[in-house]
Amino acid sequence: MVRIYYICILKSGVFMDIVWSILTIAIAVVVYIYTIELFTILFRITGLTKEKAKFQVISLITCSGFTTSEAEIVTVNKRRRRLAVVCMITGTIFNVIIISFLLNLINSVATSGIMNDQITKVAIILSIAVGIIVISKLPFVSKPMEKLVMFLAKKVFYRAKKTNILTLLDSYGKDAIVQITLNKTPEVLCNKTLVESDLKKRYNINLMMLKRGNRTLEITGNTVIQDKDEIVVFGNRQAIKDLFSYKITEEYDEEIHNNKENELTLIDNYGEDAMAEVVINNLPEILVDKKLYESEIKTKYNLNILTVVRDDISLPVTKDTIIQQYDTVVIFGNYNNIKKVFNII
Repeated sequence: MVRIYYICILKSGVFMDIVWSILTIAIAVVVYIYTIELFTILFRITGLTKEKAKFQVISLITCSGFTTSEAEIVTVNKRRRRLAVVCMITGTIFNVIIISFLLNLINSVATSGIMNDQITKVAIILSIAVGIIVISKLPFVSKPMEKLVMFLAKKVFYRAKKTNILTLLDSYGKDAIVQITLNKTPEVLCNKTLVESDLKKRYNINLMMLKRGNRTLEITGNTVIQDKDEIVVFGNRQAIKDLFSYKITEEYDEEIHNNKENELTLIDNYGEDAMAEVVINNLPEILVDKKLYESEIKTKYNLNILTVVRDDISLPVTKDTIIQQYDTVVIFGNYNNIKKVFNII
């Protein structure tokens, strides 16, 4: 009788181990999915579209190592690189936890099995987990949650009240649709109507939506943009970034815009030679409107263009390739010549 009682307790304990293992795995999976959504929102705040952000987050958090030319949009941005590191570490921790509990579950099931009358309890746990996931995807739940996370993330990411928050909604080559939270209205737009600021003609930017508080306002020629407004604009991506990301004055024009320095990042060096990445804010004269074989970059400076990224798209490099302003290129050759050609001090 004592032996039977002991066996019942033992089996009950094993079953509880199985139940707790399944419950823990279910909780971990739910948190895992919510974590993917959280990081997707964080990457969107840095300027990625929802589709690109989610694809990169899933690649990072699952540690799958899946890469495309789009991965470069993460590596070339300091804030995204930091997010990517946190995302990979978080994913690794989750993967270890889930795998360990799965092994524990398999071991428990293999040594004891699950009796028919206990399967119902396990099914209930799994059904609740699936139900939570399904409910979280419903619009009336997901949208408020997304807004809450976006609000909290912006508070952490953009502590400076004078920093405008730009979120890329969609891109079309060099043009883009961008949502902007205006903590500081650009000086050229302060206290001016759209007609007076000449936003469309001067900057080729179209104001599509204006939200002030909880009200969406009608846009007319007399509309005046104010601090704390939330707007959606369409136009040249670089022009939008230049106008709303930085403090600029009435003297802003193409000449000032072109005086930005090129940005060089050393990838690797081999004696006097090096592989470097250059963000071209100011196109060198020898490359203006010239195909690579027409320029002197190879014959005179012995520099080889390895990759060209334009609007987050990696382009094939041929002798007929024409480098444009705002391209990001990877170059191999004499390091001093690279700095000389691209006017980098």
